[in-house]
Amino acid sequence: MRIKIYLVPLIAGAIFLSSCKKNAISLSYTNAKGEVPQLGNLVFRFSSSLAKDSMLNAWDSTDYITFEPGIPGKFRWESPDELVFSPSQPLNPATTYKAKVKSAVLRYSKYNSVKNGDKISFHTPDLTLDNAQVIWIGESSANAIPQIDLLFNYRVNPEDLKNKLVIEVEGKKADYNMITISPDNKISVRLNGVKAEDKDIDTKVKIEKGLRPEKGNTPTADAITSSLTISSPYVLTIQNLESEHDGMEGVVRITTSQQLTGESLKSFLKFEPDITYSVEPND
Repeated sequence: MRIKIYLVPLIAGAIFLSSCKKNAISLSYTNAKGEVPQLGNLVFRFSSSLAKDSMLNAWDSTDYITFEPGIPGKFRWESPDELVFSPSQPLNPATTYKAKVKSAVLRYSKYNSVKNGDKISFHTPDLTLDNAQVIWIGESSANAIPQIDLLFNYRVNPEDLKNKLVIEVEGKKADYNMITISPDNKISVRLNGVKAEDKDIDTKVKIEKGLRPEKGNTPTADAITSSLTISSPYVLTIQNLESEHDGMEGVVRITTSQQLTGESLKSFLKFEPDITYSVEPND
């Protein structure tokens, strides 16, 4: 009799556990993992259907999934087993997010839990230095001062950068003044003590690790370095050429090693076939 008395709760417990296991659904797919773009929908697909047909293809403000840091936006059931989240604004730069599926997704189903629904992690692209270029600033070649423009993929606070920026000119640490005073993608610094001589100068830019972009929570893990050449102030160099067309108007951006007026540049430009165009200087 004792054996039977003890076996009954064990069997009941096994049945209960088995029932719980069967009532669990899993998150079978999501693109909210690894690196994600700042703009784009996040997709969450489950192993079984959860939504009713009447809920499909309608934007819903129900809090199905929580994000940390928070992301404003709305949800839509694309199909009975696929939930789409559309952010109402770009995700923060260089930011790591965590997400958790809430029980609200189970409201109209027979399931009571979601496997792997609380282990979601993703991040936006890291902060990078996209380009570094030099331009001589001054009314004449003899008294010009070299300015380095640092072009980042995100807005950076100049004060944060100044604490981590080291510039070497011909192997020696150079003194500089920060020209940009507010967060921007382009940060400009002017070098002090560089003579305007008719020669090219090897320069190295180093940004120590730990720099965060504006509104970002993930600092750079490694130092960022870039080698560049300060061209002679007596020689005009074309540093970069970019073009774009929006279907109505075309724009060509020319970056030179010296400041030029629009009129002085126009006399050296030629398009084939000939077109009517205007030239505007851009800092």
